[in-house]
Formats: sequence, C-alpha cells, structure tokens
Amino acid sequence: MRMKKMNRVNLAALAATCLGLVITTDSTKADLHAVNFAPIHANAGVTATLAGTSTPGLFVATATGVVQTSLMGTCVENAQLQVQFPATPNQPVVLNGTGTFTSIDGTKSLQFSVSGTATPDSANSDFFNAKYELTFTGGTGAFASASGAGQITEVVMFTSPTTGTVTWVLNGLVITPR
Repeated sequence: MRMKKMNRVNLAALAATCLGLVITTDSTKADLHAVNFAPIHANAGVTATLAGTSTPGLFVATATGVVQTSLMGTCVENAQLQVQFPATPNQPVVLNGTGTFTSIDGTKSLQFSVSGTATPDSANSDFFNAKYELTFTGGTGAFASASGAGQITEVVMFTSPTTGTVTWVLNGLVITPR
C-alpha cells in the first residue's frame, strides 16, 4: 500500500493554521511568545484490543505499541479510542480518542487527541483503512506546553473479533515555547 506523504504546500498550510491559533486576534490583548515549529513524522506498529460497552456497536479500543518519530526518537504509544461501528452498511466506523507518545527513557511525552473514520478494505473485510486528524494537547519535559496538528493514515488487520495489529504513519507539526 502506498502512503501519501504530506507535501510542502500542505505542511506550510498546516504551519500557517497552527500559527493562527497562536496569535490572538485582539491586538490590545496580544501576547505573542517566541515558539518553535518542528515537523514530526512517525510510523508505528501497535496492538489494539476492543472491549464492548452497553451501547450497541460502540467499543473502547486500547492501543499500545512502538512508535518511531523524527522529533522524539523511539517512543511508546498508549491510546484509548471510542469506536462506533455503523448501524447501516456502507457507513464508516467513527473513531475518537486520546493518547500519549512517551520517549523510551521516560523524560518526555506528547499528548494528543484524534478523530477519524475507518472503512473495511474491499479486498478483505478483516482489514480496515483509517484516517485521523490529530491535535497535540501538551505533554511533559520539552513538550509540556506543546500544541500542533497532524494527519495519521492507518491500516488495521483484525486477528480476532476483538484484537487487531495496526500500522500507521503520522505527518504533522509540533509547536513548543522557546
């Protein structure tokens, strides 16, 4: 499967959008602090398990795995997502959740929220293709006040009705105070 990389125009647009979030629109209250903009590229191998809830079609997914990032080196991902399977065919699965990338030495982490959709692969219904919008929401160490955004493209292979093997690619931008 060929993954689409974020091109320079998309990365510049993402940077401009993030900068717009940093700058207040009321110049009498403007408090622009010096910030660092850093691209982040990552890929991961993750195991996800689904647990049912009392709501039909709604599950909680717990994802744990290894992440390689351009910004933090090797990390561990821990995430929890609500997974809503559709009541009618030909509708996407809706996913929303939060998670953390923690460096393997434990000195820094990046927290995030995600929302996206997944659809079964037409070649094999045990595989799902997902796309997420990711928002960085803080962290620890050098990323304590991190913000930013990115996009995740993911493939899930269900190995049982409640367990999946997941690979994903992230392209985004992290903003931190100088």
